[in-house]
Formats: sequence, C-alpha cells, structure tokens
Amino acid sequence: MANGNIIDQYRAERAAYKDSVRTLRTNIQFADIDNGIHTIVITSVMPSEGKSLTSITLAISMTEYGKRTLLVDADCRRPTLAGMLKQRPSVGLPQVLAGTVSLLDAIVPTAQEGLFFLDSETLANPVEVLSSRRCSELIAEMRKHFDVIIFDTPPLCSFIEAAVLSSKVDGTVLIVSPGMTDADKAVEAIDQLNKANAKILGVVLNGVPDSYISDYYYRRKKKSAIKKNPLFIKKKKKGNK
Repeated sequence: MANGNIIDQYRAERAAYKDSVRTLRTNIQFADIDNGIHTIVITSVMPSEGKSLTSITLAISMTEYGKRTLLVDADCRRPTLAGMLKQRPSVGLPQVLAGTVSLLDAIVPTAQEGLFFLDSETLANPVEVLSSRRCSELIAEMRKHFDVIIFDTPPLCSFIEAAVLSSKVDGTVLIVSPGMTDADKAVEAIDQLNKANAKILGVVLNGVPDSYISDYYYRRKKKSAIKKNPLFIKKKKKGNK
C-alpha cells in the first residue's frame, strides 16, 4: 500500500486483497463458534512482517461485517498505528491504564464507520503495565462497549508483551513472512505463546504475490503483485509447536 490514510488505501485495493482479509476474518469467527472470538492479539515473529497492516485491515473487515470494533495500539515500544491512520489522539492506552483519563474519553473514531482507535506511546516498563490487574480490568471494560477488540503488539522475537497480552484475550494470530521469518525464531515464538497459555488461532502468511490468489480465484482477471497480503489462516494442530 502506498503512503496516505491506510483506510482510504484499503478501500481502493483489489478484490483479491479484500477477499483474503475477509477469509482471515471468517476463519477467526469460526475458530470458536460457541463462545465467539472478541479479543484478539496480532503479533509477528520478526519486525516488519506486516502485523500492524494486518491489524488495521482485519479491523476494517470486522466493521464491514457489522462489528463495532476497537483497534488498540499495544506496541508500547514502537507504536505505529496512529501514523498509518493519520491521526494522533492527545491521550491513549498509558493514560487509561494510569487512571488519569477514562477509556471512552481516550478512544477516537476513525474514517471507517464502526471502527474506533486507542493510541499508545513509548513506555519504559511495558511488560509491567500490560501484565497488571488494571490491564485485565480494562480489557473487560472494552468488551462491554465493543464487539471486537484487536491489539497490535510488538514482535515476539525480542519482546514478551504479545505473550503477556495473549494470556488475557480470546485468541492470538501470528504473522510470518516468506523469506523473512527465521524458522527457529518462529518455533521459539510459538513456544513462548504456549507457555503463556495463549489460544493460538493460527498463522497468517504475509507477503505472498497476488498471482497465487489470482491463479485460483481470479483466472479471468489480470494478475498483479502486492507486497503485503494476509492469506488464509492456518489453524495450529493440537500438539504441534
């Protein structure tokens, strides 16, 4: 996607791209039909694998399905969502956790109807903050106001915040990228999530050429390549690491 508001860019994307995001959304929804998946952590193995882009596009897709959705930047080391959305709220997650501002006062609407945003900022002690009882209480409060809450978190190769939050939510999606993800690091990331008792919903393969989708679904349409394309979510088999 080019520079500019990421929501406008998504609206202008090809049908193949949007269908891949909808497939991800559908597979998440069917991951637990009885109880539903309402709180989701999006993380990656390595940096720059497209986790933030996936968080935003998945959130947009949830609103298209009629879900009132909250997108939370929980990367308190390198928050990026505000820059991608082209909006910078004056307060965010740290202030809400500290109790200096209410959740609803910190949340802002976005250019996508039904999608709301809670920003963050760089913190010196993100692990302590996100592992606190107050964070668990805040997630419970979010659930009262939104159908779906998506947390964009740091990559697992260097930090443990994603694992900490994964222990508090309904499910976790791991982003990997061909030619970028280190296989050993990926195994370590899954082990880290398992140790946190995270419910791993699956793995999203990012950075796949659009022609792979076009060959199957769009044989009559002109093929092209895109750099970041969330594909089918692959459910982790029980017992696999």
